[in-house]
Amino acid sequence: MPGPVGAGGGGGTGATPSGPSGASGTLAASASGTGALASAGTTARGGNSATAGASGVGASGTTGGISATAGTGTAGSAPLAGSGGTPGTKLAPTVRNPKYKSLAPPLGEPFPNMTPGAWTWTVFDGAVSRDGSPAGVFYKFSKTGSKNLLVYMAGGGVCADGFFCNMNPPNKDASLTAENVGAGVFNIFGPDQEAQDPNGERWQSGIFKDDPANPARDWNMVFIPYVTGDVFFGSKPNGTVPDVEGTFQFVGKANMQKFMSRIISTWKDAEIAVISGSSAGGIGALLNATYFADGFIDQGKGARVFVLDDAGPFFDDAFLEVCIQKRYRELYALDESFPMDCPACRSADGGGLVKASLAYLADKYPDNVLGGFVDSDQDEIMKFFFSEGLENCGFIENPIVGLLAYPADRYPAALKNMLTELVAPSRMSTYVWSGDLHQNLFRTATDDRFYQKNGLDKTVAEWFAGLISGKHERIGVIK
Repeated sequence: MPGPVGAGGGGGTGATPSGPSGASGTLAASASGTGALASAGTTARGGNSATAGASGVGASGTTGGISATAGTGTAGSAPLAGSGGTPGTKLAPTVRNPKYKSLAPPLGEPFPNMTPGAWTWTVFDGAVSRDGSPAGVFYKFSKTGSKNLLVYMAGGGVCADGFFCNMNPPNKDASLTAENVGAGVFNIFGPDQEAQDPNGERWQSGIFKDDPANPARDWNMVFIPYVTGDVFFGSKPNGTVPDVEGTFQFVGKANMQKFMSRIISTWKDAEIAVISGSSAGGIGALLNATYFADGFIDQGKGARVFVLDDAGPFFDDAFLEVCIQKRYRELYALDESFPMDCPACRSADGGGLVKASLAYLADKYPDNVLGGFVDSDQDEIMKFFFSEGLENCGFIENPIVGLLAYPADRYPAALKNMLTELVAPSRMSTYVWSGDLHQNLFRTATDDRFYQKNGLDKTVAEWFAGLISGKHERIGVIK
């Protein structure tokens, strides 16, 4: 039920909506130009969605808010940016449900402020790659003084059996960026000998490109190479893989804790903080999101936190066999990485991994859209990996045959289930295009899909711009 109009110039204030129940909402006012419109962004516990309206003209607005009694039902979208204001519209900060304890990593030493706009590599004490070599991150400060932050986690498969361990980068000096099986055919002999380095030509594209069409072009950025083969979330040093020689440092979770301690310390004053990734990095962004968000909630100055998952879905048990989920859990000791206050994240049979993770995030951060997801509806690379689970994990070590057996309608059905059943549509913006290519935030073999419409009415960049300005959109072939 609509709330009354708030004042624009002073940072409009909505009132509690009338009616027996409603969702809590937030009201954001633009920094300049016209005021902003905010919709309720939480899942409430019993009834109607509430929409708070505010519009007005003001030279400098502040953030206002509304609250409603607890209800049930799904609330509307996150705050919408005002139509005449500057791009830096202040969004309501991410908040945590008080029943949960903070998981904020302890603050570390801030990064030295090197040349703005230039990438700097830094190694972290105690952080290691799968092969035991040192691990670290690349970072750069904004050239324009932006208060926004993008953390990007690179992809590269998983080290889960001999076939895929051979393709997975063991350290930052190798990479795996194939957009389809054909493009990665030679990776059966090993990953590409192309460093995961944002100074390289590949990464002068997409969301990293200095382009007027890129809403993150002047942001502070952190680029995290994928070096542990465990979707950035393993807790198993000296791990082993059946029928694969040697031991592996599946320590993605511990590495990320170290990285986040310095990232959050450096950009405590961030206004928007996005944790993102492609492929395995997208899954890793989702799994590490609660530690990232709590860091900014408890040690920051009111950042709005988003997850941006590019082509890194994970499916419910009906679409991703429990046997393959259990394999991942045990190889990487994932149950040791999940928050202690998420008992559902652990299961005796090994299933339910993504269902529990999404439910946990939705309940813990109830007031806003969690973030955005982008993928093709027949992503061949993800089908390639997931095909090993078919026929009770009958295609382990033989995913090429598994891909041939993968049902044509399974992947889009799995996406639809994930994006409409496992997470409420009001909690996640989506961009799903019709095709089979993998990864959309940087240039792959055929194109820079971040700046393409991909058969839809917007580019990925335009959709992302809407997300970070508070505009909730579900566009494409799966809504």
